[in-house]
Amino acid sequence: MNSERIYDALTDMREEFIVEAKEHRFVKSRRTVARWGAIAVSLALIIGIGGFMLFRVGVLPGPGGSNGGTGAGGAGRQEGSTVFMTYAGPVFPLSLLGDGVGISASRSIDFDFNGFGTQRPSDSGLTLYPNNIRVIDSYTLTNDSANDKTVKIIYPFQSSFSELYRLQPVITANGSALETGLLAGPYGGGFTGTGSGDDHLALNLKSINSWEGYAELLSDGEYLRRTLGDSRVLDQTVTVYELSNAWANHDAAVNPTLAASFYLDYERTAMLSYGFHGASWDRESGFMRQSFSVPRKGFPRSGRNFYLIAVGDDIIDLSIQGYINGGCYDGDEMEEVSVDVTRYEAVLGELIASLHEDFMMELSGYYVGDSQNAVEGINLALLYRAVVEHLCDYGVLSENTAMRYDTGWLEEIFSETNVIDRVFYVTAEIEIPAFGSVELKAEMIKNGSYDFYGALSDNLGVTGYDMMTTLGSGLEFSGMTARITGAQWVDIVRQNFGFDPENGISTVTLDMRIPYYYIEVRGTAHDE
Repeated sequence: MNSERIYDALTDMREEFIVEAKEHRFVKSRRTVARWGAIAVSLALIIGIGGFMLFRVGVLPGPGGSNGGTGAGGAGRQEGSTVFMTYAGPVFPLSLLGDGVGISASRSIDFDFNGFGTQRPSDSGLTLYPNNIRVIDSYTLTNDSANDKTVKIIYPFQSSFSELYRLQPVITANGSALETGLLAGPYGGGFTGTGSGDDHLALNLKSINSWEGYAELLSDGEYLRRTLGDSRVLDQTVTVYELSNAWANHDAAVNPTLAASFYLDYERTAMLSYGFHGASWDRESGFMRQSFSVPRKGFPRSGRNFYLIAVGDDIIDLSIQGYINGGCYDGDEMEEVSVDVTRYEAVLGELIASLHEDFMMELSGYYVGDSQNAVEGINLALLYRAVVEHLCDYGVLSENTAMRYDTGWLEEIFSETNVIDRVFYVTAEIEIPAFGSVELKAEMIKNGSYDFYGALSDNLGVTGYDMMTTLGSGLEFSGMTARITGAQWVDIVRQNFGFDPENGISTVTLDMRIPYYYIEVRGTAHDE
């Protein structure tokens, strides 16, 4: 395929700098991941990517908070429970895929508050943060038929990719661990404005902030059907402008910036970019400019490549110019900046997969302690599918692009796909003998829902946990109970379970006609 390599001192691109290349092969990055000690000095540059990258990905996991729970507007009450500002989602019931005729079930769920309010290790060696509890969701599946049955179970849970290493349930059958698979549903939330009269604008994420939101998401089965369906394939050929060997005289400016300006037909071309963090455009004239701060040699992100990707028709009149800062204003041009530009064609899906792998490799260097597993243990193929879904649902490849993603910056899509809440499903096959039973247990760490300090005085220090009784489950339940353990560690503020540990009521029978149960607690002063 044809390729052009263009080099100039970023004032104008002269014809004599254009050369021909017969073939371009996209090679995945193999560079060593930098660690915190080397990265801290360039924190300002990294934060510049989308303006929020480090804070969104959760470099250091907070006290068990839900990364994607950004419900705005303060707390409230809903049928006696609190509508928390950060909602961690309910515990969902087990279900079956396929034929469940002749299978009945009973359920018992245990909310374990032992050590609540302290930081402590879990049985798996991971950290339980102060508002984390252990939940053991137990089922007895009974085969009422005269034939052995092999069934596929599916267990939903709320998490983000970045917290999977902590929140994914471990499922056992008759005490033995099962070989399981994992499915990831799409982003189930929406978008909103900043709350200043622009709520019609899709500027900010609006995660599901109540159990009713999950009931609406899952009740008709469409969310699960989409999760089980085929992934989207990005097999179109795109035009790529790869910028490499970026250099600037950092002694001549505080923030040397490189800008790529060009024209396109906005009706026929969608622009994606990687590594850029400044943008401006005019749809009427067809103008667009994308820019990035030139990394200082030897610092993190130096030596990396930057990408402009035209999906559809090619861009025209590309020009490259250096500036003394990210404003890219007339009169602030800078001459001591240079870059190589290579133009070639690539398959969009292959290119995005390679850039996403590069992004995740770089991201892994920002994690410490337990959370190193947040990246290293992720199924990249599953996460890549979610990236493609998010890009096609809400990014510039969507027919209704969220304003949040108008810039086409892939790093925003990569970062947010990693941290937004969604429903995952653990899957496994089990065999239930004729007229026999199998005891299943799903054990997990559960984040608590909470308000930010100062939101409401009566919610100070209150943390909530909840469950759905039958939502989305095709199982026929014969009975359901709930238990609280470690009650001495908490004061119950609000609930609808009916627990009364002080009077010996720690196990209750649930009414399956009630879709939702909740318990909200404060930690007690306790001598460890």
